[in-house]
Amino acid sequence: MQKKIVALAVAALASSAAFAQTNVTVYGVVDLGQSFVKSSGTPDSQATVGRLDSNSSHIGFKGVEDLGNGLKAVFQYETGFNADVAGALAGGRDTFVGLTGGFGTVVAGNLTHPLRAMGAKVELAPGATGLGTTMSVTGTILGLQTGADNRASNAIAYVSPSFGGVTGTVAYINGERQANGAGQAETRAYQLAVQYDNGPLYVAAGYHASKNGQWAAALPAPFAALNGVDEADARIYRLAAVYTLPTQTKLTALFDNTKVEGALGGEYLKRNAWSIGAAQSFGKNTIGLEYGRSGQVKDETGSLDGTKSNIWTALYTYELSKRTSVQARYSKLNNQENTANNFYINPVNNGAPVAAGADYTGYMVGLRHAF
Repeated sequence: MQKKIVALAVAALASSAAFAQTNVTVYGVVDLGQSFVKSSGTPDSQATVGRLDSNSSHIGFKGVEDLGNGLKAVFQYETGFNADVAGALAGGRDTFVGLTGGFGTVVAGNLTHPLRAMGAKVELAPGATGLGTTMSVTGTILGLQTGADNRASNAIAYVSPSFGGVTGTVAYINGERQANGAGQAETRAYQLAVQYDNGPLYVAAGYHASKNGQWAAALPAPFAALNGVDEADARIYRLAAVYTLPTQTKLTALFDNTKVEGALGGEYLKRNAWSIGAAQSFGKNTIGLEYGRSGQVKDETGSLDGTKSNIWTALYTYELSKRTSVQARYSKLNNQENTANNFYINPVNNGAPVAAGADYTGYMVGLRHAF
């Protein structure tokens, strides 16, 4: 299921007749894929490895209580698990408590924030998960995840009521730490967004700002000397659009502009990234193709050579029922010599070190069941 902004999901939950005052609903997804992955282009390239991937399998509990006068309390607990190894509950997914009513919705907890929702909305892969998602380039810079496609912990969000399909969102993210432990700079972030979601059209624009974050933690060569940089500020602009034609043709587009200041040894780093996609449904069959590209990274001295990357993925899905589907995909990610992007979900690291300039290829055939 496509991930949506958490408060929109809450609003749908609160309006559902299925949730009586004392009811709790159990739900989830088990998604497994047989994958074959490899890397190339570096001395330590990895030959093809077969693996069974758990693609964001999860279980959740949600409910609502009618407090009267149009006010409702809502809650959700959702946790991921690795279905391929019968792993323990790992947490990390949308978990919150809040209130909803005529004023809108307020929730607090671990949340899918607006920018993440935009990335998931344009993704053609079922559940916006598994190898080959376009966030592998639109949600990274020099191989580091920017956070635009990750959930936000310790967050508080407000979503306005819908006005003809238009809603606004404000989110504040507590960092709960001080950069370098020096007692001088508190880590924190916030987001602003507006989205229109009505019928065949979805469009959204969002802004993210973080202060005094820790960005460089696991950079490969040639950036390894810059690891551990703290007190970095970042800002991200993101635009997204999805349109479904009467012919059941789905068109998607996303633009992301990311700038990091005070990290990676310079005054700033910035880059533009974008993705496009198209999917066509024929009854129970859907075929899709999507492409993402991260442009050349720039700093205060100009463009940095060898910092572009791109990814393309071909997908096929067949619906066995409303809750069960089989899928297949092929994905290829290409990095220039000074970029170390990898698959955002289920990266290729089965024995080979992550290295700048490596290219990654993945095939997957899988089964997805929602309950």
